[in-house]
Amino acid sequence: MIGGPIRIDGIAPNAQIAPEKSQGKTPERGEEVLTKDQVTLSEAAKNIARLMVEVSNIPDIRADKVDELKNAINSGTYEVKGSEIAGKMIKEALIDKLA
Repeated sequence: MIGGPIRIDGIAPNAQIAPEKSQGKTPERGEEVLTKDQVTLSEAAKNIARLMVEVSNIPDIRADKVDELKNAINSGTYEVKGSEIAGKMIKEALIDKLA
């Protein structure tokens, strides 16, 4: 048959290349099946999303704490404990080294 599908070395024509010819008809517009993508979230994922929204509403700067520290510094009652600072510095250095 001239111009039709050709078999070479026992390999049949690929239906993916010419689907209209292998299926015998072309799909009509009304026959198309439309599907909707759907996502289902686990309860853990829903909780994480809810908590992320709540955390994003928390201000980065705690104005009450800043005011408290400003007042303590201005009044001269703010005390810095060197041992606490040194302990926190060592803790942070160890955490950074282990990470």
